[in-house]
Amino acid sequence: MTAASAGGATMRAIVYSRVSTDAQERDGTSLDTQERACVDFASERGWTVVGRIRDAASGASLEREGMQQLRDSLRHGDTDVVIAYAVDRLSRSQNHIGVLFDEFEQAAVRFEFVTERFEDTAVGRFILAARAFIAEVEREKIVERTMRGKAERARGGRMPQGTGKGCYGYRYDRASGQREIVDEQAEVVRRIFRSFDLGDSLLGIVNALNDEGIVTFSGKNWLPPTVFHILRNETYTGRTTYRRTQAIKVRDPRSGRSRRRVVERNAEEWIDVPEATPPIIDGDLFERVQTRLDDPERRRRAQRTHTYGLSGHVKCRVCESAMVGQTQQLRYRYYRCRRAFAGPRVDRCATRYVRADRLEQSVLSAVAERLSKPDLVLQEIARGMDWHEVPVEGERRRLTVLVGQRDRVLRLYQLGEVDETYLERELGAIKNQQAAIERRLLAAPPQLQMPTADELEETCAAIGLWVAGAGDDMSLLANALRLEVKATTEACSVLGRVPASAASCSDADVRAVVRNILAKTVRNDPFKHA
Repeated sequence: MTAASAGGATMRAIVYSRVSTDAQERDGTSLDTQERACVDFASERGWTVVGRIRDAASGASLEREGMQQLRDSLRHGDTDVVIAYAVDRLSRSQNHIGVLFDEFEQAAVRFEFVTERFEDTAVGRFILAARAFIAEVEREKIVERTMRGKAERARGGRMPQGTGKGCYGYRYDRASGQREIVDEQAEVVRRIFRSFDLGDSLLGIVNALNDEGIVTFSGKNWLPPTVFHILRNETYTGRTTYRRTQAIKVRDPRSGRSRRRVVERNAEEWIDVPEATPPIIDGDLFERVQTRLDDPERRRRAQRTHTYGLSGHVKCRVCESAMVGQTQQLRYRYYRCRRAFAGPRVDRCATRYVRADRLEQSVLSAVAERLSKPDLVLQEIARGMDWHEVPVEGERRRLTVLVGQRDRVLRLYQLGEVDETYLERELGAIKNQQAAIERRLLAAPPQLQMPTADELEETCAAIGLWVAGAGDDMSLLANALRLEVKATTEACSVLGRVPASAASCSDADVRAVVRNILAKTVRNDPFKHA
Protein backbone atom coordinates (compact mmCIF):
# COMPACT_ATOMS: atom_id res chain seq x y z
CA MET A 1 0.00 0.00 0.00
CA THR A 2 1.38 3.40 -0.93
CA ALA A 3 1.42 6.41 1.29
CA ALA A 4 -1.42 8.03 -0.61
CA SER A 5 -4.85 6.93 -1.67
CA ALA A 6 -5.86 6.47 -5.30
CA GLY A 7 -6.84 10.11 -5.54
CA GLY A 8 -3.44 11.28 -4.33
CA ALA A 9 -4.68 12.50 -0.93
CA THR A 10 -2.76 11.56 2.21
CA MET A 11 -4.22 8.63 4.16
CA ARG A 12 -6.07 9.67 7.35
CA ALA A 13 -5.28 7.51 10.36
CA ILE A 14 -6.89 7.11 13.78
CA VAL A 15 -4.78 5.62 16.58
CA TYR A 16 -6.66 3.38 19.04
CA SER A 17 -5.08 2.33 22.37
CA ARG A 18 -6.54 0.25 25.19
CA VAL A 19 -5.44 -1.15 28.53
CA SER A 20 -7.30 -3.01 31.27
CA THR A 21 -7.68 -1.01 34.45
CA ASP A 22 -5.74 -3.61 36.44
CA ALA A 23 -2.95 -4.11 33.90
CA GLN A 24 -1.99 -0.70 32.61
CA GLU A 25 1.74 -1.30 32.67
CA ARG A 26 1.75 -5.01 31.83
CA ASP A 27 4.24 -6.01 29.10
CA GLY A 28 5.25 -2.36 28.65
CA THR A 29 2.02 -1.66 26.79
CA SER A 30 0.75 1.37 28.70
CA LEU A 31 -1.46 3.83 26.89
CA ASP A 32 1.42 6.22 26.23
CA THR A 33 3.68 3.44 24.94
CA GLN A 34 0.98 2.06 22.60
CA GLU A 35 0.06 5.47 21.27
CA ARG A 36 3.68 6.50 20.61
CA ALA A 37 4.38 3.26 18.72
CA CYS A 38 1.22 3.73 16.60
CA VAL A 39 2.06 7.35 15.75
CA ASP A 40 5.60 6.35 14.70
CA PHE A 41 4.07 3.57 12.60
CA ALA A 42 1.87 6.13 10.78
CA SER A 43 4.74 8.59 10.29
CA GLU A 44 6.91 5.96 8.63
CA ARG A 45 4.19 5.45 6.03
CA GLY A 46 3.42 9.10 5.50
CA TRP A 47 -0.07 8.91 6.98
CA THR A 48 -1.68 11.81 8.81
CA VAL A 49 -2.94 11.03 12.32
CA VAL A 50 -6.35 12.74 12.57
CA GLY A 51 -7.46 11.24 15.87
CA ARG A 52 -6.23 9.49 18.99
CA ILE A 53 -8.71 7.38 20.96
CA ARG A 54 -7.98 5.78 24.33
CA ASP A 55 -9.85 3.17 26.40
CA ALA A 56 -9.16 1.94 29.93
CA ALA A 57 -11.57 -0.99 30.09
CA SER A 58 -11.72 -4.76 29.74
CA GLY A 59 -11.36 -6.22 26.28
CA ALA A 60 -14.16 -8.68 26.97
CA SER A 61 -16.83 -6.24 25.82
CA LEU A 62 -17.32 -3.78 22.98
CA GLU A 63 -19.36 -1.49 25.26
CA ARG A 64 -16.49 0.95 25.84
CA GLU A 65 -16.57 4.70 25.43
CA GLY A 66 -13.51 4.83 23.17
CA MET A 67 -14.64 1.89 21.03
CA GLN A 68 -18.03 3.55 20.50
CA GLN A 69 -16.24 6.73 19.41
CA LEU A 70 -14.11 4.73 16.98
CA ARG A 71 -17.11 2.98 15.45
CA ASP A 72 -18.91 6.33 15.07
CA SER A 73 -15.86 7.63 13.16
CA LEU A 74 -16.15 4.67 10.78
CA ARG A 75 -19.79 5.41 10.07
CA HIS A 76 -19.05 9.09 9.44
CA GLY A 77 -16.13 8.37 7.11
CA ASP A 78 -13.59 10.24 9.26
CA THR A 79 -10.65 7.89 8.57
CA ASP A 80 -9.01 5.63 6.01
CA VAL A 81 -7.03 3.42 8.38
CA VAL A 82 -7.15 2.48 12.06
CA ILE A 83 -3.88 1.66 13.82
CA ALA A 84 -3.70 -0.40 17.02
CA TYR A 85 -0.71 -1.85 18.84
CA ALA A 86 -2.00 -5.45 18.59
CA VAL A 87 -5.17 -7.38 17.80
CA ASP A 88 -6.07 -7.94 21.45
CA ARG A 89 -6.09 -4.15 21.99
CA LEU A 90 -9.29 -4.07 19.91
CA SER A 91 -10.89 -7.06 21.66
CA ARG A 92 -10.11 -10.37 23.29
CA SER A 93 -13.22 -11.98 21.81
CA GLN A 94 -13.01 -13.79 18.49
CA ASN A 95 -16.64 -12.93 17.77
CA HIS A 96 -16.05 -9.24 18.49
CA ILE A 97 -13.03 -9.20 16.17
CA GLY A 98 -15.22 -10.65 13.42
CA VAL A 99 -17.87 -7.96 14.00
CA LEU A 100 -15.29 -5.19 13.88
CA PHE A 101 -13.63 -6.67 10.78
CA ASP A 102 -16.98 -6.60 8.92
CA GLU A 103 -17.67 -3.00 10.01
CA PHE A 104 -14.20 -1.89 8.85
CA GLU A 105 -14.63 -3.66 5.53
CA GLN A 106 -18.05 -2.07 4.89
CA ALA A 107 -16.59 1.36 5.67
CA ALA A 108 -13.60 0.71 3.34
CA VAL A 109 -11.24 1.26 6.27
CA ARG A 110 -8.04 -0.76 6.82
CA PHE A 111 -6.79 -2.55 9.94
CA GLU A 112 -3.15 -1.98 10.80
CA PHE A 113 -1.27 -3.36 13.83
CA VAL A 114 2.18 -2.27 14.96
CA THR A 115 3.32 -5.68 16.18
CA GLU A 116 1.46 -7.91 13.69
CA ARG A 117 1.05 -8.02 9.90
CA PHE A 118 -1.97 -9.37 8.05
CA GLU A 119 -2.66 -9.26 4.35
CA ASP A 120 -6.21 -8.67 3.17
CA THR A 121 -6.58 -12.26 1.99
CA ALA A 122 -8.42 -15.37 3.09
CA VAL A 123 -5.23 -16.60 4.75
CA GLY A 124 -4.74 -13.26 6.48
CA ARG A 125 -8.30 -13.32 7.78
CA PHE A 126 -7.80 -16.85 9.02
CA ILE A 127 -4.67 -15.81 10.91
CA LEU A 128 -6.55 -12.81 12.33
CA ALA A 129 -9.38 -15.06 13.55
CA ALA A 130 -6.90 -17.54 14.99
CA ARG A 131 -5.08 -14.75 16.83
CA ALA A 132 -8.36 -13.47 18.25
CA PHE A 133 -9.25 -17.01 19.32
CA ILE A 134 -5.96 -17.35 21.18
CA ALA A 135 -6.60 -14.02 22.93
CA GLU A 136 -10.05 -15.24 23.99
CA VAL A 137 -8.60 -18.45 25.39
CA GLU A 138 -6.05 -16.40 27.32
CA ARG A 139 -8.84 -14.29 28.73
CA GLU A 140 -10.67 -17.40 29.93
CA LYS A 141 -7.45 -18.49 31.64
CA ILE A 142 -7.16 -15.09 33.32
CA VAL A 143 -10.75 -15.33 34.56
CA GLU A 144 -10.17 -18.84 35.90
CA ARG A 145 -6.96 -17.81 37.69
CA THR A 146 -8.67 -14.73 39.13
CA MET A 147 -11.61 -16.72 40.49
CA ARG A 148 -9.28 -19.33 41.96
CA GLY A 149 -7.25 -16.57 43.62
CA LYS A 150 -10.37 -14.98 45.10
CA ALA A 151 -11.49 -18.32 46.51
CA GLU A 152 -8.11 -18.85 48.19
CA ARG A 153 -8.24 -15.31 49.56
CA ALA A 154 -11.68 -16.02 51.05
CA ARG A 155 -10.53 -19.27 52.66
CA GLY A 156 -7.64 -17.33 54.17
CA GLY A 157 -9.99 -14.92 55.96
CA ARG A 158 -9.62 -11.95 53.59
CA MET A 159 -12.57 -10.53 51.66
CA PRO A 160 -12.09 -11.18 47.94
CA GLN A 161 -14.19 -8.19 46.92
CA GLY A 162 -13.68 -5.30 49.29
CA THR A 163 -13.44 -2.33 46.96
CA GLY A 164 -17.16 -1.72 46.36
CA LYS A 165 -19.52 0.64 48.17
CA GLY A 166 -19.42 -1.59 51.19
CA CYS A 167 -22.00 -2.45 53.81
CA TYR A 168 -23.81 0.00 56.10
CA GLY A 169 -22.25 -0.22 59.56
CA TYR A 170 -18.78 -1.12 58.30
CA ARG A 171 -15.76 0.23 56.43
CA TYR A 172 -13.31 -1.89 54.46
CA ASP A 173 -9.66 -2.04 55.53
CA ARG A 174 -7.51 -2.72 52.46
CA ALA A 175 -4.46 -3.61 54.54
CA SER A 176 -6.15 -6.44 56.44
CA GLY A 177 -8.70 -7.34 53.78
CA GLN A 178 -11.41 -7.26 56.45
CA ARG A 179 -14.25 -5.03 57.62
CA GLU A 180 -14.16 -2.66 60.57
CA ILE A 181 -17.20 -1.43 62.54
CA VAL A 182 -18.33 2.19 62.12
CA ASP A 183 -19.74 2.91 65.58
CA GLU A 184 -22.40 5.48 64.60
CA GLN A 185 -23.79 3.34 61.79
CA ALA A 186 -23.56 0.15 63.86
CA GLU A 187 -25.76 1.74 66.53
CA VAL A 188 -28.37 2.50 63.86
CA VAL A 189 -28.25 -1.14 62.72
CA ARG A 190 -28.79 -2.36 66.29
CA ARG A 191 -31.66 0.07 66.69
CA ILE A 192 -33.34 -1.18 63.50
CA PHE A 193 -33.13 -4.83 64.60
CA ARG A 194 -34.29 -4.12 68.16
CA SER A 195 -37.19 -1.92 67.06
CA PHE A 196 -38.49 -4.52 64.64
CA ASP A 197 -38.04 -7.27 67.23
CA LEU A 198 -40.17 -5.23 69.66
CA GLY A 199 -42.99 -5.01 67.12
CA ASP A 200 -42.36 -1.76 65.23
CA SER A 201 -43.29 -1.71 61.55
CA LEU A 202 -40.86 -1.06 58.70
CA LEU A 203 -42.60 2.23 57.97
CA GLY A 204 -42.45 3.30 61.61
CA ILE A 205 -38.70 2.63 61.71
CA VAL A 206 -38.19 4.54 58.45
CA ASN A 207 -40.11 7.60 59.66
CA ALA A 208 -38.23 7.68 62.96
CA LEU A 209 -34.84 7.58 61.24
CA ASN A 210 -35.80 10.25 58.69
CA ASP A 211 -37.32 12.51 61.35
CA GLU A 212 -34.03 12.44 63.25
CA GLY A 213 -32.02 13.31 60.16
CA ILE A 214 -30.17 9.98 60.01
CA VAL A 215 -29.15 9.16 56.43
CA THR A 216 -28.36 5.93 54.58
CA PHE A 217 -24.96 4.76 53.32
CA SER A 218 -25.40 6.92 50.20
CA GLY A 219 -26.60 9.97 52.15
CA LYS A 220 -30.26 9.67 51.18
CA ASN A 221 -33.51 9.22 53.13
CA TRP A 222 -34.48 5.79 54.37
CA LEU A 223 -37.10 3.71 52.56
CA PRO A 224 -38.89 0.53 53.72
CA PRO A 225 -36.99 -1.69 51.22
CA THR A 226 -33.67 -0.38 52.59
CA VAL A 227 -34.63 -1.34 56.15
CA PHE A 228 -35.96 -4.70 54.94
CA HIS A 229 -32.65 -5.59 53.25
CA ILE A 230 -30.72 -4.69 56.41
CA LEU A 231 -32.99 -6.97 58.46
CA ARG A 232 -32.33 -9.80 55.98
CA ASN A 233 -28.54 -9.32 55.89
CA GLU A 234 -26.80 -12.11 57.81
CA THR A 235 -23.52 -10.18 57.60
CA TYR A 236 -24.47 -8.29 60.78
CA THR A 237 -24.14 -11.51 62.79
CA GLY A 238 -20.47 -11.70 61.74
CA ARG A 239 -20.87 -14.17 58.89
CA THR A 240 -19.28 -13.39 55.53
CA THR A 241 -20.03 -15.70 52.62
CA TYR A 242 -18.25 -15.66 49.26
CA ARG A 243 -19.74 -17.18 46.09
CA ARG A 244 -23.24 -17.19 47.56
CA THR A 245 -24.66 -15.63 44.40
CA GLN A 246 -23.72 -15.49 40.75
CA ALA A 247 -24.72 -13.40 37.75
CA ILE A 248 -26.18 -15.22 34.79
CA LYS A 249 -27.45 -14.08 31.42
CA VAL A 250 -31.12 -14.66 30.65
CA ARG A 251 -33.04 -13.77 27.52
CA ASP A 252 -35.91 -11.33 27.85
CA PRO A 253 -38.89 -13.01 26.09
CA ARG A 254 -40.38 -9.65 25.11
CA SER A 255 -37.36 -7.85 23.69
CA GLY A 256 -35.29 -10.91 22.81
CA ARG A 257 -32.25 -9.28 24.41
CA SER A 258 -30.11 -10.88 27.09
CA ARG A 259 -29.94 -9.29 30.52
CA ARG A 260 -28.01 -9.90 33.71
CA ARG A 261 -29.73 -11.67 36.59
CA VAL A 262 -28.32 -12.47 40.05
CA VAL A 263 -29.27 -15.92 41.44
CA GLU A 264 -28.25 -17.86 44.53
CA ARG A 265 -25.80 -20.74 44.13
CA ASN A 266 -26.15 -24.14 45.73
CA ALA A 267 -25.13 -24.07 49.41
CA GLU A 268 -22.21 -26.47 48.80
CA GLU A 269 -20.58 -23.83 46.59
CA TRP A 270 -20.55 -21.18 49.31
CA ILE A 271 -17.25 -20.24 50.97
CA ASP A 272 -17.33 -18.79 54.48
CA VAL A 273 -14.70 -16.11 55.10
CA PRO A 274 -13.66 -16.57 58.76
CA GLU A 275 -13.38 -13.45 60.95
CA ALA A 276 -13.67 -11.09 57.97
CA THR A 277 -16.62 -9.22 59.50
CA PRO A 278 -17.04 -8.44 63.22
CA PRO A 279 -20.62 -8.96 64.48
CA ILE A 280 -22.92 -6.02 65.25
CA ILE A 281 -25.88 -8.09 66.52
CA ASP A 282 -26.11 -11.56 68.00
CA GLY A 283 -27.48 -14.57 66.17
CA ASP A 284 -30.52 -14.97 68.44
CA LEU A 285 -31.78 -11.47 67.63
CA PHE A 286 -31.27 -12.08 63.91
CA GLU A 287 -33.23 -15.34 64.04
CA ARG A 288 -36.11 -13.71 65.94
CA VAL A 289 -36.29 -10.99 63.30
CA GLN A 290 -36.31 -13.56 60.48
CA THR A 291 -39.11 -15.45 62.21
CA ARG A 292 -41.20 -12.29 62.42
CA LEU A 293 -40.47 -11.36 58.80
CA ASP A 294 -41.57 -14.81 57.65
CA ASP A 295 -44.57 -15.08 60.01
CA PRO A 296 -47.77 -15.33 57.92
CA GLU A 297 -49.75 -14.17 60.95
CA ARG A 298 -48.05 -10.78 60.70
CA ARG A 299 -49.56 -10.37 57.25
CA ARG A 300 -52.94 -11.68 58.33
CA ARG A 301 -53.21 -9.03 61.06
CA ALA A 302 -53.54 -6.42 58.33
CA GLN A 303 -56.49 -8.24 56.78
CA ARG A 304 -59.99 -6.90 57.31
CA THR A 305 -62.11 -8.05 60.20
CA HIS A 306 -65.15 -6.01 59.08
CA THR A 307 -66.95 -5.44 55.80
CA TYR A 308 -66.59 -2.24 53.82
CA GLY A 309 -69.42 -2.06 51.29
CA LEU A 310 -68.09 1.04 49.55
CA SER A 311 -64.68 -0.49 48.81
CA GLY A 312 -63.76 0.25 45.22
CA HIS A 313 -66.37 3.04 45.05
CA VAL A 314 -64.98 5.72 47.36
CA LYS A 315 -62.15 8.19 46.69
CA CYS A 316 -60.60 11.07 48.58
CA ARG A 317 -62.13 14.42 47.56
CA VAL A 318 -58.80 16.16 48.17
CA CYS A 319 -56.31 14.09 46.14
CA GLU A 320 -58.59 11.71 44.15
CA SER A 321 -56.76 8.65 45.56
CA ALA A 322 -58.70 5.53 46.49
CA MET A 323 -59.86 5.17 50.08
CA VAL A 324 -59.55 1.78 51.75
CA GLY A 325 -61.24 0.23 54.75
CA GLN A 326 -59.33 -0.02 58.02
CA THR A 327 -60.30 -1.10 61.51
CA GLN A 328 -58.98 0.67 64.63
CA GLN A 329 -58.95 -0.86 68.11
CA LEU A 330 -60.62 -3.98 66.67
CA ARG A 331 -64.06 -2.33 66.42
CA TYR A 332 -64.00 1.14 64.85
CA ARG A 333 -64.41 1.08 61.07
CA TYR A 334 -62.88 3.79 58.91
CA TYR A 335 -62.18 4.62 55.30
CA ARG A 336 -58.74 6.20 54.92
CA CYS A 337 -56.97 7.83 51.98
CA ARG A 338 -54.15 5.69 50.59
CA ARG A 339 -51.90 8.73 50.37
CA ALA A 340 -52.44 9.69 54.01
CA PHE A 341 -49.82 7.22 55.23
CA ALA A 342 -48.17 6.10 51.98
CA GLY A 343 -44.43 5.50 52.35
CA PRO A 344 -42.15 7.85 54.25
CA ARG A 345 -43.61 11.15 55.37
CA VAL A 346 -43.42 12.73 51.91
CA ASP A 347 -46.20 14.26 49.81
CA ARG A 348 -48.98 12.96 52.04
CA CYS A 349 -52.65 13.82 51.83
CA ALA A 350 -54.25 15.74 54.70
CA THR A 351 -57.35 13.50 54.63
CA ARG A 352 -56.91 10.77 57.21
CA TYR A 353 -59.73 8.70 58.72
CA VAL A 354 -63.41 8.97 57.75
CA ARG A 355 -65.82 7.05 60.00
CA ALA A 356 -67.28 4.26 57.87
CA ASP A 357 -70.69 4.04 59.55
CA ARG A 358 -71.38 7.76 59.11
CA LEU A 359 -70.13 7.82 55.51
CA GLU A 360 -72.21 4.78 54.55
CA GLN A 361 -75.30 6.20 56.24
CA SER A 362 -74.83 9.49 54.41
CA VAL A 363 -74.61 7.65 51.09
CA LEU A 364 -77.74 5.63 51.88
CA SER A 365 -79.63 8.79 52.78
CA ALA A 366 -78.58 10.55 49.56
CA VAL A 367 -79.62 7.57 47.42
CA ALA A 368 -82.96 7.13 49.22
CA GLU A 369 -83.80 10.83 48.91
CA ARG A 370 -83.16 10.94 45.17
CA LEU A 371 -84.93 7.64 44.45
CA SER A 372 -87.98 8.85 46.36
CA LYS A 373 -88.55 11.33 43.50
CA PRO A 374 -88.85 9.24 40.30
CA ASP A 375 -90.08 12.25 38.30
CA LEU A 376 -86.70 13.93 38.80
CA VAL A 377 -84.92 10.75 37.78
CA LEU A 378 -87.13 10.53 34.68
CA GLN A 379 -86.07 14.05 33.67
CA GLU A 380 -82.43 13.10 34.03
CA ILE A 381 -82.99 9.94 32.00
CA ALA A 382 -84.71 11.90 29.25
CA ARG A 383 -81.85 14.39 29.08
CA GLY A 384 -79.33 11.54 29.08
CA MET A 385 -81.14 9.60 26.36
CA ASP A 386 -81.45 12.72 24.19
CA TRP A 387 -77.70 13.15 24.43
CA HIS A 388 -77.17 9.48 23.59
CA GLU A 389 -79.70 9.24 20.73
CA VAL A 390 -78.82 12.40 18.76
CA PRO A 391 -76.38 10.72 16.33
CA VAL A 392 -78.83 7.96 15.33
CA GLU A 393 -81.81 10.26 15.01
CA GLY A 394 -79.73 12.65 12.94
CA GLU A 395 -78.77 9.87 10.52
CA ARG A 396 -82.43 8.95 10.05
CA ARG A 397 -83.35 12.56 9.35
CA ARG A 398 -80.60 12.75 6.72
CA LEU A 399 -82.08 9.65 5.03
CA THR A 400 -85.44 11.44 4.79
CA VAL A 401 -83.78 14.51 3.29
CA LEU A 402 -82.00 12.37 0.67
CA VAL A 403 -85.27 10.75 -0.38
CA GLY A 404 -86.73 14.21 -0.94
CA GLN A 405 -83.68 15.24 -3.00
CA ARG A 406 -84.04 12.16 -5.18
CA ASP A 407 -87.72 12.89 -5.83
CA ARG A 408 -86.95 16.49 -6.81
CA VAL A 409 -84.23 15.42 -9.27
CA LEU A 410 -86.62 12.91 -10.90
CA ARG A 411 -89.33 15.58 -11.22
CA LEU A 412 -86.88 18.02 -12.87
CA TYR A 413 -85.91 15.32 -15.39
CA GLN A 414 -89.58 14.57 -16.15
CA LEU A 415 -90.17 18.28 -16.76
CA GLY A 416 -87.20 18.41 -19.13
CA GLU A 417 -85.29 20.85 -16.92
CA VAL A 418 -82.18 18.61 -16.72
CA ASP A 419 -80.61 16.12 -19.11
CA GLU A 420 -79.91 12.42 -18.60
CA THR A 421 -76.23 12.99 -17.69
CA TYR A 422 -77.16 15.29 -14.81
CA LEU A 423 -79.85 12.82 -13.66
CA GLU A 424 -77.43 9.88 -13.49
CA ARG A 425 -74.76 11.91 -11.71
CA GLU A 426 -77.12 13.24 -9.03
CA LEU A 427 -78.89 9.92 -8.45
CA GLY A 428 -75.52 8.17 -8.12
CA ALA A 429 -74.32 10.66 -5.49
CA ILE A 430 -77.58 10.35 -3.53
CA LYS A 431 -77.40 6.55 -3.66
CA ASN A 432 -73.84 6.54 -2.31
CA GLN A 433 -74.83 8.82 0.58
CA GLN A 434 -77.83 6.61 1.41
CA ALA A 435 -75.64 3.48 1.44
CA ALA A 436 -73.12 5.09 3.79
CA ILE A 437 -75.84 6.17 6.25
CA GLU A 438 -77.42 2.69 6.21
CA ARG A 439 -74.05 1.10 6.98
CA ARG A 440 -73.59 3.42 9.98
CA LEU A 441 -77.08 2.61 11.25
CA LEU A 442 -76.42 -1.13 11.01
CA ALA A 443 -73.20 -0.71 12.98
CA ALA A 444 -74.85 1.42 15.69
CA PRO A 445 -75.50 -0.27 19.08
CA PRO A 446 -79.05 -1.27 20.07
CA GLN A 447 -81.05 1.79 21.01
CA LEU A 448 -82.18 2.34 24.58
CA GLN A 449 -85.86 2.73 25.16
CA MET A 450 -87.23 5.51 27.33
CA PRO A 451 -88.83 3.89 30.39
CA THR A 452 -92.33 4.99 31.29
CA ALA A 453 -93.11 6.72 34.59
CA ASP A 454 -94.67 3.49 35.88
CA GLU A 455 -91.59 1.43 34.94
CA LEU A 456 -89.27 3.94 36.57
CA GLU A 457 -91.39 4.03 39.73
CA GLU A 458 -91.22 0.23 39.88
CA THR A 459 -87.43 0.34 39.42
CA CYS A 460 -86.98 2.94 42.13
CA ALA A 461 -89.20 0.95 44.48
CA ALA A 462 -87.10 -2.19 43.94
CA ILE A 463 -83.88 -0.31 44.60
CA GLY A 464 -85.49 1.33 47.60
CA LEU A 465 -85.96 -2.10 49.15
CA TRP A 466 -82.21 -2.64 48.76
CA VAL A 467 -81.52 0.68 50.44
CA ALA A 468 -83.76 -0.21 53.37
CA GLY A 469 -82.14 -3.62 53.86
CA ALA A 470 -78.55 -2.82 52.93
CA GLY A 471 -77.37 -2.98 56.53
CA ASP A 472 -73.63 -3.48 56.92
CA ASP A 473 -73.16 -4.84 53.39
CA MET A 474 -73.60 -2.10 50.81
CA SER A 475 -71.61 -3.78 48.04
CA LEU A 476 -74.70 -5.01 46.14
CA LEU A 477 -76.24 -1.54 46.15
CA ALA A 478 -72.96 0.17 45.26
CA ASN A 479 -72.40 -2.20 42.33
CA ALA A 480 -75.96 -2.01 41.02
CA LEU A 481 -76.02 1.79 41.01
CA ARG A 482 -72.33 2.05 40.10
CA LEU A 483 -71.83 4.52 42.88
CA GLU A 484 -68.91 6.95 42.82
CA VAL A 485 -68.33 8.46 46.26
CA LYS A 486 -65.80 11.15 47.14
CA ALA A 487 -65.30 11.90 50.81
CA THR A 488 -63.42 13.91 53.41
CA THR A 489 -63.94 14.18 57.15
CA GLU A 490 -66.43 17.03 56.55
CA ALA A 491 -68.41 16.12 53.43
CA CYS A 492 -69.04 13.58 50.70
CA SER A 493 -70.45 13.64 47.16
CA VAL A 494 -72.38 10.79 45.54
CA LEU A 495 -72.77 9.98 41.84
CA GLY A 496 -74.70 6.98 40.51
CA ARG A 497 -76.71 5.43 37.69
CA VAL A 498 -80.24 4.00 37.72
CA PRO A 499 -80.91 0.70 35.83
CA ALA A 500 -83.25 0.80 32.85
CA SER A 501 -85.84 -1.51 34.43
CA ALA A 502 -86.67 -3.28 37.65
CA ALA A 503 -86.01 -6.63 35.97
CA SER A 504 -82.33 -5.76 35.65
CA CYS A 505 -81.99 -4.77 39.29
CA SER A 506 -80.86 -8.27 40.24
CA ASP A 507 -77.80 -7.90 38.03
CA ALA A 508 -74.96 -5.99 39.69
CA ASP A 509 -73.59 -5.06 36.27
CA VAL A 510 -76.79 -3.59 34.83
CA ARG A 511 -76.72 -1.36 31.76
CA ALA A 512 -77.07 2.31 32.65
CA VAL A 513 -79.16 4.81 30.68
CA VAL A 514 -77.89 8.04 32.15
CA ARG A 515 -74.85 9.47 33.83
CA ASN A 516 -74.66 11.38 37.07
CA ILE A 517 -78.34 11.14 37.96
CA LEU A 518 -77.49 10.95 41.64
CA ALA A 519 -75.62 14.17 42.35
CA LYS A 520 -75.77 15.35 45.92
CA THR A 521 -73.31 16.78 48.41
CA VAL A 522 -74.01 15.80 52.01
CA ARG A 523 -72.70 17.66 55.05
CA ASN A 524 -71.47 15.40 57.85
CA ASP A 525 -70.30 16.00 61.37
CA PRO A 526 -66.52 15.89 61.72
CA PHE A 527 -65.51 12.24 61.98
CA LYS A 528 -63.39 11.85 65.06
CA HIS A 529 -62.16 8.75 66.83
CA ALA A 530 -64.85 7.68 69.29
